[in-house]
Amino acid sequence: MKIIQLCARLEFGDAVSHHVIEIGKYLSSLGHQTKIFANTLDEFGKEFALTDDEFEPLKDKSDLLIYHYSIYCENYRKYLEFGAKKILIYHNITPPEFFEAHDAGVAEFLRKGRELLPSLSSCDLALGDSEFNRIELLNYGFEEERTGVLPIFVDYDDLLKQKPVERIRREFGDSFKIIFVGRKVPNKRIEDLIRTFFYYKRCINSNSRLLIVGPQWIEKYDAQLRWLIDSFGLFDDVVMTGKVTKQELSTYYSIADVYLSMSEHEGFAVPFIEAMAFGVPVIAYSCTAIPYTLAGSGITFNIKDFARVAELIEIIRTDENLKSKLVASGKERLKAFSKESVQSALDSAIEKAMN
Repeated sequence: MKIIQLCARLEFGDAVSHHVIEIGKYLSSLGHQTKIFANTLDEFGKEFALTDDEFEPLKDKSDLLIYHYSIYCENYRKYLEFGAKKILIYHNITPPEFFEAHDAGVAEFLRKGRELLPSLSSCDLALGDSEFNRIELLNYGFEEERTGVLPIFVDYDDLLKQKPVERIRREFGDSFKIIFVGRKVPNKRIEDLIRTFFYYKRCINSNSRLLIVGPQWIEKYDAQLRWLIDSFGLFDDVVMTGKVTKQELSTYYSIADVYLSMSEHEGFAVPFIEAMAFGVPVIAYSCTAIPYTLAGSGITFNIKDFARVAELIEIIRTDENLKSKLVASGKERLKAFSKESVQSALDSAIEKAMN
């Protein structure tokens, strides 16, 4: 059986890219003929995929195309023209409203991606990588009986095996460390992380640091964040790392005490899974896919009262019993995202699509 995967990009450090690669490896291990095609490839991506201008549609009904939709890309036309079986995997596209004040071009790109989604419903099976994403598919006109959920492959075992970067360990010493991992983009509401930390640092625990681990994406937004940090006098206490290596990411998780998310839009939230693997309790604003990903394994809140969230962080810091329960529930939740669990879900999805 030939199984082709098609996506917009395949790049180092990207969660969707890793998911595509892991699917390809697993399908190859089962004896399927597999190829990956992407519109954009970095040097890392070129090790696993071909450019989509080399894509050749298959017409044999026993063949399968898996199309990953995470951003608007012209290669959707290749998906529409594909004559054999098709699975769409929807990784969500951020609503453009989050970006309009920061980058009109990005906002328009996101709008095009969302507007295109209903036209992609002509497939044998449509999968969200979270229940939230599956529900969005229904809202865009997909038939419920031909939808499902396939969680993202999260290789937290590989992160756990990384050798610590001692420089990072020494830099932060015994301070209490609050961490957030992800791109610095408006929907993540990094400014609300900073505001919460300002209260925590000034009113509760002066021996604390905020680690914002992830790359800059929009220069204007990044500049606003730096202005906020400076205006609060937190330039020595808030660390924005930029893009990091796998080894550095592992080290930041290993020294973190609490993971805090104030994000207002997530399609899955991979860092939650990684944090739980490292035994870091997760506190998050409850929205979009977050309740589905955590499923009670962290603490969520519905109102952004920065002072109360800061007080909640302190309760976790000082209540060892509560922290132990959160760590244990996180470890239990990891079972739903184990490699074997995701592989089983993929097997079931392919069987359903082919019948």
